[in-house]
Amino acid sequence: MHVKRILPLLFLTLGGLVSAVGAVEKDATVRHQLEVETTEGKVRVRLTVENHGESTIYVPREVAAGDELTGRRFEVLDKAGKPLDYTGMMVKRGALTAQDYHPVAPHTMHMNTIDITPAYAFKKGKGSYEIRYDGPWLADVGKLDAVTHSPAVPVRFSFSR
Repeated sequence: MHVKRILPLLFLTLGGLVSAVGAVEKDATVRHQLEVETTEGKVRVRLTVENHGESTIYVPREVAAGDELTGRRFEVLDKAGKPLDYTGMMVKRGALTAQDYHPVAPHTMHMNTIDITPAYAFKKGKGSYEIRYDGPWLADVGKLDAVTHSPAVPVRFSFSR
C-alpha cells in the first residue's frame, strides 16, 4: 500500500526532471550532435552543428569540413570506458588561426561525415564503443582564446573489425 502512494509522486518528480533537461536543451544556442554508421568495415561519424543564435558561429574546420583527422578530436572509449589509442595522422602545428574555423550562419545547421576507422585503435573482432565530442566553437574569430563548448550527447555503437 505504501508503494502505491509513492509511485505517482516518483513519476511526477521524474517527469519534472525530464522537462527541465528538455528546457535546457531547447534554450541552447549551439548544439552538436553525433551519429555513427558502421558499414563496409568503417566507422563514419556524422557531426551536425546547429546554430540557433542570431549571429554566425565558427567551428573547427577539420571536423566541420574535413575528411580525415590530424589529431585526437573525438574521445572514443571501449566498453570498459578506457580511451582507444589515437593511431591517425598527427600534424604538428601552431595555435589555430581564424582560417582554421568554419562559419555556421544563424538559424542553420551544418553537417560533415568523417571516416575515423584509421584514426583510432579499434580492437579486432566485435566491440562495443562510445564516442564523445566536446563541441568547441567561437562566437568571434577575432577572439581565438574565447572558445565555448557545447558537448554532444555521447553515442554508443558496435563495430566489427
